[in-house]
Amino acid sequence: MRRRAIIYARVSTDDQRDNYSIPSQIQECIAYANQMDYIIIGNQFVDPQTGYDVFESNGAIPAFVDDYTSRELSRPSLDAAISYVENVVCDVMIVHALDRLARDPYIRQTLEIELGKRECKVEYVVGNYEDSPEGEIRKDLDATFAKWENAKRIERCNRGKRKKAEAGIFVAGRIPYGYLRNDEVLGGLGINQEQAEIVKMIFDFYVEERKSIREIVRSLNKQGIPSALNRKWGKSSVHRILSNTAYIGKVYFNKHKRNGTQLIPRHESEWIDIEVTPIVEISIFQEAQKMLDENKKTSKRYPKRFYLLRGMVYCDHCKRIYGGGASKRGSQRRKADALYYRHRIISGHCRNHMISARRLEPIVWDAILNLLRNPEIIRQSYQDAVALQDQKQQYQRAHLDLLQQNKQKIDLIRQNLTLAYIDPDIQMSKHEYLEQKEGLDRKYGELISEIQGVENSLLDIPHFADIETIEAFSTQIRNHLDQHERISLQNKRKVLEMLQVQVWVLDNERIRIKGMFAPPQERLLSQVSASCAPRLRPPPGRA
Repeated sequence: MRRRAIIYARVSTDDQRDNYSIPSQIQECIAYANQMDYIIIGNQFVDPQTGYDVFESNGAIPAFVDDYTSRELSRPSLDAAISYVENVVCDVMIVHALDRLARDPYIRQTLEIELGKRECKVEYVVGNYEDSPEGEIRKDLDATFAKWENAKRIERCNRGKRKKAEAGIFVAGRIPYGYLRNDEVLGGLGINQEQAEIVKMIFDFYVEERKSIREIVRSLNKQGIPSALNRKWGKSSVHRILSNTAYIGKVYFNKHKRNGTQLIPRHESEWIDIEVTPIVEISIFQEAQKMLDENKKTSKRYPKRFYLLRGMVYCDHCKRIYGGGASKRGSQRRKADALYYRHRIISGHCRNHMISARRLEPIVWDAILNLLRNPEIIRQSYQDAVALQDQKQQYQRAHLDLLQQNKQKIDLIRQNLTLAYIDPDIQMSKHEYLEQKEGLDRKYGELISEIQGVENSLLDIPHFADIETIEAFSTQIRNHLDQHERISLQNKRKVLEMLQVQVWVLDNERIRIKGMFAPPQERLLSQVSASCAPRLRPPPGRA
């Protein structure tokens, strides 16, 4: 009776599916199966010419193929193969070579044992290992040498990548969406004009139109715009674009080091800068980072109910944002949920404090109404805010340029120090070299930290909606007020966002309202607001 066999093939990355490794592995596995008179079975199929996964059809070959590192014990197609063997009688798994299953002897032995428990033996096209103790020893030796050769290959590859990165050529992994490989331009990356327009659209959606990432994904998929891999867009893909510094011309190499299967961040002083052609203005990118950071802080406990001032209420003592909460209806004869903003020591805040939304929100809205009724104040405040922003930005950029120049000087001094140390004519001792290098490394690290601090402060510079948009929406709100129409909470929220309102709690009874207007306004929480609605009470005579 002929034995039944499945084929397993592997490459390390998705990009390697484009070469001829998989088709060649499949062809040699089929030749081996024919030589051994095995019947090839399986429920996953590949095209024998391209090596890509396909549905069952004429010419398709049953084979389980992974584009996964051999360091992983669990891989999608390998797991599928083991599951298939559990349910179908299978005698043999054919693998082209030992390192295609695993380079690590422990992982290889573990997988062979798991398949052996299911009465399936692993056979290798290359190696001709005997089913004996000597054969097992040869497997271990070959696996050890394969692991050593792979480590040497990675070391050579990383050394070559580092030299390219130091020469200013992009080697930081997958090419970012919006770019294409072009060694004749800055950084080795040219701009894919069609994709670059999509990148600009995504930033415009997020920063200018204030759409959420979920809304952006929905809009891109509705328009039929393909992602980098010609698939539907997902939230993670959009988030990567919004946070990728490549779009402002900055790419970094050597940001992480590998420890087993984990990537550990390196210190910023070890990063290698690569300049590429920017696609997005730096001010728009910085505003996107600020919004992503704020959303990260507030999304940890995103409220189910609508809070007018969500993410806008700050403690003046610890600078932390107040969270939201609610006393549910039914308790203490409440007919509706009682919303509030709260500070809690258990959440890392400086004190336990609660402010009723019914008290706070009308006071803040009344202060904003005074601005809306005076369009001249809004325009003047806008002009003052923009002028102040420009002045601050110019100072910060000048300071950043000076720090970058100092960083380049220390880079040059460190290089000269190394050249002096290896020059036999100078005869610098190892102790002198290490002592001077330690001092330079310390200064370099301090500069990197200061540069990061200035860049972070640039992120805090607000990005304003244009004055025409603000005035048009303000006019719309004033018309509703003149006609005594009720303004929705959503429209109130939009006004607050446009004016970049922040409410700072000074003490139990005082707040300071800041925004795109000057000077900041102080209010007492005890003052009566015209917008305060009376608390709902039970009908008379009911207990």
